[in-house]
Amino acid sequence: MTGKDLAKKLLSIFPDLEYEVALSLTNAFFESLKLAMKDGNSVELRGFGIFQPRVCKGVIFVNPKNNQRYYVQEKKRVVFRTGTEFLERLNTSFDAGLDLGTQSFRLILGKLFEDTPYFLLRERENVRLGEGLCESGLICDAAKERGLSALSKFKEILGRYEVKNIKAIGTAVFRKAKNAKEFISQVEKDFGIKIEILSPEEEARYTLKGVRFGLEILGFKLRSFVVVDVGGGSTEVIYYKDGAEPITYSLDLGVVALRDFFSLRYPLSTKALQSLRDYVRDKLKDLPYTKPEMLVITGGSASLLGSLDLKLRIYEQRALHGHRITLDRIAKMAQRLTGMTLSQLSRVRGMERGREDLVAPALCVYLELLSYFLLDSAVISEFGILEATLLSLWGL
Repeated sequence: MTGKDLAKKLLSIFPDLEYEVALSLTNAFFESLKLAMKDGNSVELRGFGIFQPRVCKGVIFVNPKNNQRYYVQEKKRVVFRTGTEFLERLNTSFDAGLDLGTQSFRLILGKLFEDTPYFLLRERENVRLGEGLCESGLICDAAKERGLSALSKFKEILGRYEVKNIKAIGTAVFRKAKNAKEFISQVEKDFGIKIEILSPEEEARYTLKGVRFGLEILGFKLRSFVVVDVGGGSTEVIYYKDGAEPITYSLDLGVVALRDFFSLRYPLSTKALQSLRDYVRDKLKDLPYTKPEMLVITGGSASLLGSLDLKLRIYEQRALHGHRITLDRIAKMAQRLTGMTLSQLSRVRGMERGREDLVAPALCVYLELLSYFLLDSAVISEFGILEATLLSLWGL
């Protein structure tokens, strides 16, 4: 990791900073570290370790080629001593979770240290496993190859980090595809990974588990909220209220399914956009109405919405998690983006490659959800079903 990489990490925590400012702060930190040790001082970073200056005495050595003696003057060098806690965390093994969805496959690596979960690495591949599923009811050959290729990349990462414990879950595409068992068998044969297919109710429970963990990190203490995960093949809606069992609903409003069902072509005509919104609005009538304290949105479509709103150059989890996006902002986004070609959409700041043709159905679902619940904003949770795979593996 270089100073530039650290500056990017700083931007993920403070997204309002300019990159040049973040880089300047990073350089200033290392310059302060260097000056302190030049003066003979040790520098302790609590929980991480200690940098200590050491003086190496002058030595005489003999060159074996010509038997000539040489003297090397004393010099200063820096010794780093790893903190006990940090060393123990380094030596704790990695575990992995896999969320295999209709649009994307996602991998997360984490560690459980002293009953505290740490999520340390996230990877995502847009595989479009559900492409054409609406018409054929099958996972097509091209989609299979994309899925297996993504898993091959993940397998290399799992090997690099010597991961032993893996929990893999499959969602809507595996419930709907007639040939899902063939794909699952091939994955187990080729990669040794067993995929657990979640029912809609189980999928919702996993999502809620991850979201509640994320809300605790943000310090939210809500008595009632609604969680929505707009996936590729379905949309999961969870009603949560203190003291009551969560109520879950699974709607056929996945962004990939909507794109295929309506054969969406960009730029969208006003009539096509209105038709899509009318369809989503009618589907939402199956939900019971209640006005929650907050609408929490999670999953790939929510991350895309936040990235577009914040105009992120790269995915930044810390910038997205807890970001509040308003109904007005989503409406303006829909008006602007649905009138673009796919080529134009690919160049929009914040657009995730491979999701250009899914932005219209995603925006329509969020617009209608906020209107249905009579809310003027939603909060993005970057914790959801993916993180829940590890929380479940750890028994949390």
